[in-house]
Amino acid sequence: MEGSLAADFGSRLLGVVIAGGLSGGLACVAVGFLLEAIGRVSGFAGSGEGFRRFLAGGGWLWLPLWGAALGALRAVPWGPVRGLRLAAVALAVALAALPLIERPRVTDRPRTERLATARDKARAILRWSYRSPAGVESVLGLSRDPDPQVREQAILALGENLIVSDIEHSSPVHPSRFRDHPLRDRLRRRLSEALAADPVESVRAQAARALWKAPSTFGREPAAAETLAAILDRALEPRALERLTWLALDGAAGPRHPALERAAARFAAATADPELRRAARAAAR
Repeated sequence: MEGSLAADFGSRLLGVVIAGGLSGGLACVAVGFLLEAIGRVSGFAGSGEGFRRFLAGGGWLWLPLWGAALGALRAVPWGPVRGLRLAAVALAVALAALPLIERPRVTDRPRTERLATARDKARAILRWSYRSPAGVESVLGLSRDPDPQVREQAILALGENLIVSDIEHSSPVHPSRFRDHPLRDRLRRRLSEALAADPVESVRAQAARALWKAPSTFGREPAAAETLAAILDRALEPRALERLTWLALDGAAGPRHPALERAAARFAAATADPELRRAARAAAR
């Protein structure tokens, strides 16, 4: 008889432990969606981002374990004998304490040291730019790569990524999630540094375009506009690169700047290429 009661209690205990764990997992999802909705309505997006960091830091497992622990406590009064009730309490304590021992962290930050070639790094930059803030931070690291082609691609991505797009396309109805993210200032500083000091013109050009095309994120950077204007003024020289001309015209099509508009107008009047002339006239307004 006692064996039957113990088996019945064990089945009930297992059932509520599993149910508690599943409830904890569902709570993770529900809280995440709730905080995201509150952030979009109120304009305060930090809570949702903070909860995501909590989940990545181990919360994805801790909440289900704590839910399972509550389930075990729920079963304590059902124990037919004192020993089984104590076993249920011990199980609840063990499940609740496990997060203090096991801290499984989840991160999507790629391991850049495994990227052996420039092609590997270029593909990684494309993957990371819109994956998460951690991915953007990894692109930030590659912006200092010794290979100028990798630096150029990384600098381009520092102006076109999850954080910048989120801020540039925000509105009162859909406020930015990342306006106060610490990476925002780090991106601006790195782009300004590349604009001022990188020894390769194409990298400086990408930095200028990135800064000038994202005024809501980085503010107005006159030095970026002046750099783009200088590229247009040199565009017809024999050794000028056409892709930099297109890059400068794309930047000139962004926020208005007198020096940049004048440079676009001068280039439009001088170039023989009809496509470039059309783009330059549009940029000159």
